[in-house]
Amino acid sequence: MKLLRRGAEAELYETEFEGKKALLKKRVLKSYRHKELDAEISSSRTNLEARLIVKARTLGVKTPQVYSVDKEKHEIVMEFIDGERAKDVLNKNNFIKICEKIGQGIAKMHAFDLIHGDLTTSNILMRSKELFFIDFGLGKTSKKVEDKAVDLLVFKKTFEATHADLLPKGWEKILAGYNRIMGTAGYAIVEHIAKVEKRTRYH
Repeated sequence: MKLLRRGAEAELYETEFEGKKALLKKRVLKSYRHKELDAEISSSRTNLEARLIVKARTLGVKTPQVYSVDKEKHEIVMEFIDGERAKDVLNKNNFIKICEKIGQGIAKMHAFDLIHGDLTTSNILMRSKELFFIDFGLGKTSKKVEDKAVDLLVFKKTFEATHADLLPKGWEKILAGYNRIMGTAGYAIVEHIAKVEKRTRYH
């Protein structure tokens, strides 16, 4: 196996599964937590992440295909997406369509109460003209407007920090794509973002 990336939450390895190139994601154990509790949390998170990836696919959102899950080892083996990060391919010539597609992808998840938890353009891959959402390690399910607004707010902040040259049009196109799928419910969630921003600003 080849180590691709070591992060605070997980390690990513290039590997093989039944003769196919694959990605192994292994959650990192936390030394500051009680060993048994940490193992239980990691096992639960591994299982949840795999289920969220599969659920997103059923909703029409492109995600890696899950090949196997080992809750004891806290590992997921999934399809290796040979693509570029949206962060690296967004530019002034193609950003409008990409941003609209990103907004639509997020909306498809939110419409069925799937919260990604770590939305950034680094966690969206482009292969050909298809967008793949990856890294659901902080994800969850929730019906709350607050949770969906926070999910979008996290993305808004990272988008503004990473793609300042595409503002304000890029973010407007993301919300346009989002509201096209979500309809009236989407407008309520987008409006709630301002309330969350105001609340966090003064705390």
